[in-house]
Amino acid sequence: MRKYRSVLCALLALFMILSFCGCDRTAGDEGIEEPSEPAETATEESTTPSDETAKEASTAVSILPNPFEGRSDLVILNWEEYMTRPHEIQPGTVLNYAAPYDVPSQLPWNCPSEGWLVDNVYEGLLYMYMNDPEDIRGCIAESWTHSDDYLTWTFQIRDGIKFTDGTVCDAYAIAKAWNHTYEMGHTYITKNNISSWEAKSEKEFVVQLSTPCAYFEIALCGDYLLVASPCALALYGTDDNRAAVGTGPYYIDSYTSGVSIVLKASQNYYLKEKMPCIETVNFWIFREQEAIERALLIGDIDSGNISNLESYYSLQKKGYDGKLVQTIGNSAPLWFNAKKVEAFQTHEVREAICRFIDFNEINNELYDGRGLVQDGIWAKGSSGYVQTDQFYYDPDEGQELLASVGLEPSDIKFEVIYSDYNKDMYLAIHNKLTKFGVRIDLEQLDPKYNLMPEFHGDWSIYYSSVMGYSNVTPYSPWTFILKPDARIKLCWQDIYDPELYEKMLDEYDAIHTATTWDYMLTRCKQLTIYVQDDFGAIGSVQPPEFMVLSKVFKNGIYFSERHDIQLYYLYQ
Repeated sequence: MRKYRSVLCALLALFMILSFCGCDRTAGDEGIEEPSEPAETATEESTTPSDETAKEASTAVSILPNPFEGRSDLVILNWEEYMTRPHEIQPGTVLNYAAPYDVPSQLPWNCPSEGWLVDNVYEGLLYMYMNDPEDIRGCIAESWTHSDDYLTWTFQIRDGIKFTDGTVCDAYAIAKAWNHTYEMGHTYITKNNISSWEAKSEKEFVVQLSTPCAYFEIALCGDYLLVASPCALALYGTDDNRAAVGTGPYYIDSYTSGVSIVLKASQNYYLKEKMPCIETVNFWIFREQEAIERALLIGDIDSGNISNLESYYSLQKKGYDGKLVQTIGNSAPLWFNAKKVEAFQTHEVREAICRFIDFNEINNELYDGRGLVQDGIWAKGSSGYVQTDQFYYDPDEGQELLASVGLEPSDIKFEVIYSDYNKDMYLAIHNKLTKFGVRIDLEQLDPKYNLMPEFHGDWSIYYSSVMGYSNVTPYSPWTFILKPDARIKLCWQDIYDPELYEKMLDEYDAIHTATTWDYMLTRCKQLTIYVQDDFGAIGSVQPPEFMVLSKVFKNGIYFSERHDIQLYYLYQ
């Protein structure tokens, strides 16, 4: 994988130099990186000026514009605050944060998606600077190399790293930690083509792959390969939260089920880029958006994410004086099930459905125009995104498409099963289609029904952002949705176009045997083109999301499409 490094040297009233070069897989935690290509820009609705101390500090450094402006998977509230942040714990500082839900088990393999927690407690051998898959740096490993065939990877482990329970984190500890991960689930390891691992010495850790894996380095930055203390696991077991011990900037100090998770800054943390400042973080568990809103207004909590547009407007109206920032949520394509609905086996029908749905109008109705109408099935500007001009509203053309295959809109009939979390979008789509005569029966999913229909193909159209897609994992959804035995099969070209389906499977195989990120990404994009040109899925609306942060705190930075707060960047 290509990675880039750049070093910013800013001297008082002198000059800045940006130099870019191919990286040799050596750790780095300093500097400013090459700006990424702009995508969608987060906008700050209200903010407060930095205090005089911060202003004075900023005069000692020449501040470049934010080089990451415009990425929806990375939100930096104030670039100057990032550049001038301290790199030490501020005694007595406390952040009260609204956690979106409880995390009963805090072991890394049980909560890999809870980035707001695991990103701050655990670490992998590597990390992605600013969540950039093309800028991977050393974390627990200070440097690494691979063989010419990409099958043997050798990692040099930093000296002096300890888990927050005080035990040593060396190559032997990492090997033991991976053994525990493998016991908890073989696929946590093997899905990255890992066949074996071994500590050659305290400093050297060697991993063998069965076949090349273009996203292996990314896997080492998080997910299931975060490293937990093997001593704590041996002492307490793999199902006990007392074993939830990592090497990260924070450690879990206490947990009260359904109430809170308390983190403390690690006094002996080692990596400058992720050095914590806020001493104590209280994650208060909230289950309702309205409750978060009330707690923010009276000052019971300092920060949280909200997706409720009404809460966003209410905070503005009631004079919330902190930072209130809008960005865009993850992509949410609309898929067609040609197995469930025979009419969807005809290309003209799928395309006509696209022509009948006015997503700009839906965006205005549901999100007051604050969402983003997609011109591709993946998030605009993300690594796997392919723009298309084929997704547009034109009901007259839709009628002509159906007439060309001898159909009327009323000939198309299907049932839509929906749940509370996606109810509004399904109802909006229903209203747009039935206006032109498409017949749709609606059925709300019983909350007690614990097997979602998508898991066994009992759906007609499917709208959801929960498929594993992100800027750093553009390959992930195809594992869940493409193959005949896929967990949530969404691609049904095997029914109506077997030749195309075979081409898609060839691309899938190429993704999982690619040696480089660039080649793998090319194959992901080709799969996307196949689906988009075939109208197997169409873009819909990426909903707006909002981050809230008290004016007392500086340097709010959020990673991933879920906008997980990175606590180690915050300070007062």
